[in-house]
Amino acid sequence: MNTLIIGSGFGLYGYLPSIIDFSKKIYLSIKYKKKVENRKDLKKYLNRINWYLNLYSISDKIDCVVIAQKPKNQHEKIIELIKYIKPKIFFLEKPLSNTPKNSLSLIKSLSRKKIKFVIGFMFKYLNWYKFCNRNINQNQKFKIIWEIKPNKKNNFWKFNHLDGGGITRFYAIHFFRLLFDLNFKKINYKKITKKKCCIIASDVKKNFFDICIKFSKSNNFKVFLNNKKKFDGPNPFLKKISKDKDPRIIIIKKHIADNLKKKDINYDYEKNFILFWKKLEKNIN
Repeated sequence: MNTLIIGSGFGLYGYLPSIIDFSKKIYLSIKYKKKVENRKDLKKYLNRINWYLNLYSISDKIDCVVIAQKPKNQHEKIIELIKYIKPKIFFLEKPLSNTPKNSLSLIKSLSRKKIKFVIGFMFKYLNWYKFCNRNINQNQKFKIIWEIKPNKKNNFWKFNHLDGGGITRFYAIHFFRLLFDLNFKKINYKKITKKKCCIIASDVKKNFFDICIKFSKSNNFKVFLNNKKKFDGPNPFLKKISKDKDPRIIIIKKHIADNLKKKDINYDYEKNFILFWKKLEKNIN
């Protein structure tokens, strides 16, 4: 598999070390070379990278495309690429585009070309998610609190709702996907502002998820079952994230391995998730 990675941030420090063992060749823009050379955790991959000046010149060599850019740029890049590249799979970041409307339009474009894509919703590989899924029975009450200390340096878009960021589109959307995948589609309560997203949802067996994500002065993540704390850490990965030790890498590898095995994509399922996201966002204050 020959892999093209687009994105000089998470594309390099997240996806490059995660997908390299699945790839025969890695293609990166020459613009990223200094970044790779200057990071201790990445420069060991230099001899595996094929640098390109013109993307069109390598279009016939690409089987897999990774895009890790802000949602609007991701959308524009996909539309550009599918004019002359038909990869076997796109690995994309969330949200798919900067708005639900634009995301639906992008799914339509990809389905028309019959191109498989997967979005980076990876919390299902984490122990607390597996615990919740395992313990869904009847009349169970799950509570998740995620407090986030904003760091806007070089990532201002992540806090801009219209760009596909903000508390809802960059952070809470992980839990929109959790509710959708686990079939908690009845919304009993929601309060969404620019700094906080709180939702209570239930399933047909009267299990409840009470989820609250908010900006705070410190980073905290907690999971409760029936008022008893079960998990506690600085973030959903429950470990500190650093250049030397990034707990996300092993999760991304699982995400890649699982999705390379799948032959097809259910476009309607992805479309219905976007409609669920749109519904949750309605009437944001």
